[in-house]
Amino acid sequence: MPDSQTNPDPATTNTPATPPNGSSKRLGILLVVLAVGLAAMGYDQYVARPAVTAAYAAILAENGKVYTTPGKTLTNKDVQKLIGKTPAKTLTDEDGNTVEIYQWRAGLPIRTHDLFAIYAPKDGSLMFREAGTGNYEEILEESANLSKETTLIIPTQEQLADYARADGEANSGGGNANTFSDADQESLEQADEDQANSQQNSADTTDEDSDGANAQDNESPTDGSEPSKPQPSVNASTP
Repeated sequence: MPDSQTNPDPATTNTPATPPNGSSKRLGILLVVLAVGLAAMGYDQYVARPAVTAAYAAILAENGKVYTTPGKTLTNKDVQKLIGKTPAKTLTDEDGNTVEIYQWRAGLPIRTHDLFAIYAPKDGSLMFREAGTGNYEEILEESANLSKETTLIIPTQEQLADYARADGEANSGGGNANTFSDADQESLEQADEDQANSQQNSADTTDEDSDGANAQDNESPTDGSEPSKPQPSVNASTP
């Protein structure tokens, strides 16, 4: 019987699976987007915003020096030189003043941090009046909405009839519009009661004062002697 020979299975080597090229590209894109977002947030917080704040503070400080220095003025040219920027927009408000808007690019390209300065024309120059931060046009629109006059609402005849009907139904007199509601009737009764109590208190006080005066007039001395009678006054006449 021939010896059986067993041939070992050929060794199989497991090669690690390589990730698809598409996944690597997506991961790289996400990392780039994340890095750009962090850089934009850092720029917005540590560069753009502080720049606007510093420019606004510099304008206010220079304006304070103008008030304390006779003959010194602050024009739009001085402001531009002070903050090292030219206006991105120039507007004219309803009072005829010139508004210059300065912008600093924010972290996102579509956003800006704004500073506006308002100047009054004088002798061919634009004299500084006031400044502020924020979107000038939005601030102006919000101010206009707040300053609008209140609209007077006048009810129609139908609405007045509905009000009268609703008030009549709320009355305790079976819906009679000529009667008062429970709350109104209670208030009237309480007012009448308070008035009656006040009148009674006044009458009692008057009676007590009258009785006390009569008792004092009729009071006799406690030692048993007769009450003294008023003596007529005698006027001495000179001879």
